[in-house]
Amino acid sequence: MVMRFDRVAFKATRTDEGYIKDTPVLTRTGVFVYLDGQGRERREYRPPDEVFNADSLASLKGVPVTDTHPGKVSARNVKQHMIGTVLSEGRQDGDRDMVGDVVIYDASPIDEGGKKELSLGYELELDETPGVSPDGERYDAVQRRIRYNHLAVVKRGRAGNARLNLDAADAVTKTEEDNDMSMVKIRLDSGLSYDAAPEVANELERLRADAAELRQKVDVEAARADTEKARADKAEADIKKAREDAHAAALARVKLEAAATAHKVEFKADTTDRALREGVIKAIRGDGFDLTGKSDGYVEAAFDLAVADSAGRQDAAASQRQTVSGQPGQPTTQMNQDGGNQPKSAAQARAAMIAARNKE
Repeated sequence: MVMRFDRVAFKATRTDEGYIKDTPVLTRTGVFVYLDGQGRERREYRPPDEVFNADSLASLKGVPVTDTHPGKVSARNVKQHMIGTVLSEGRQDGDRDMVGDVVIYDASPIDEGGKKELSLGYELELDETPGVSPDGERYDAVQRRIRYNHLAVVKRGRAGNARLNLDAADAVTKTEEDNDMSMVKIRLDSGLSYDAAPEVANELERLRADAAELRQKVDVEAARADTEKARADKAEADIKKAREDAHAAALARVKLEAAATAHKVEFKADTTDRALREGVIKAIRGDGFDLTGKSDGYVEAAFDLAVADSAGRQDAAASQRQTVSGQPGQPTTQMNQDGGNQPKSAAQARAAMIAARNKE
């Protein structure tokens, strides 16, 4: 939107020391056009109650005047950038303009650099409520709690409303032709907003795009590193599992060979586990136990049952021997006439008992 500002120039004065003093229009109310981080246009409304807010106006007093925008100015860097000072608080001038008293100590950016316009650097809070201004202009957000940080001397300000009044030509009214090079507002990541020529805004967006591309590359490399670490961790886990599986397989083979040996099943080092199991099963169940066509799972289950049955029978036999002898694992004994104990079998003990009865 083209905006025209007809105003009377307040003639800037030079002091005997060569300083420049002026009371220029520094900003105004209305809808401002900005570029966001992706280069998209945003329209932000500066309502009168925010522009002319007492705290906002007071924040202008004492801020440094700088040669172009150096970023956020603070006590740490003000000596590097300061060429002047805003002497007064901001003041309302008419319905829309805000003016302030400015002194510039170092006039070289103006005299030698041709910088005769002004651009405020400030911080604010955004109210992301869209609407339409009283002048009928659409906006995307409202600027609130405006606090000024510095005032920059630049070659071209926003819509001619912030101009040093060095001569009559400097205070001419803006026309549509003048606005062909109208400024756009850019906001830095710090929250500061500046007026800038379109080519400056485009360069900033290019730099932001380059930074975004660089961040993306860093993210890709980080993801690749994470992937490589995940692969290394998986390989280590696979090696550990392979070792555990090999140990378990070796232990199972040892137990299987022990069972085959216990049941007198002949085998060689290359005899398969299935052949060993089948041999043990037939040693326990007999050769008539047919395993032809049975699955490995079936053979494993049959092996476990056969070994369990065999162990059960052995336990039962041991229990029977204990019952007959009275002592676990001890043979039956009989007292000889000379008092000695001689081992006897169950059959011998029975025969001895019959002989004793016949003598009676």
